[in-house]
Amino acid sequence: MKEFYETYKVYLTRKNLEIVALVVIILSALMVFVSAIPGQGVLTLDKGAIRYDGTLVRGKMNGKGTVTFKNGDTYTGNFVNGAFSGQGKFKAKAGWTYEGHFVNGQPEGKGTLTTEANVVYKGTFKQGIYQNAH
Repeated sequence: MKEFYETYKVYLTRKNLEIVALVVIILSALMVFVSAIPGQGVLTLDKGAIRYDGTLVRGKMNGKGTVTFKNGDTYTGNFVNGAFSGQGKFKAKAGWTYEGHFVNGQPEGKGTLTTEANVVYKGTFKQGIYQNAH
């Protein structure tokens, strides 16, 4: 190590160290910027029980996509940091569907729930609960 230092100490000037520091800062900033660019991809989670196909940002489900669960349930719509958020449609294998607005993975706001028996509940939902019942 001492021989290495003796050979290259002539290059260890303040100016050269400042240039190296500046290059490292610029490369770090570029990496942060590039990792935030949305891209299409597929994620397989929980040992294959959950499959996501859609927009990824920093390895998370962000933007439009479709998630399919092992039991056959599907959700197609918008995601924010891995949760159903925004407009989307959840279709259960059991036969019921919810189409409308989601917040943090739950129906929230305007939407339509159609049961297995084709009974339709259209209106406002709060934390997944229909609010227009009389």
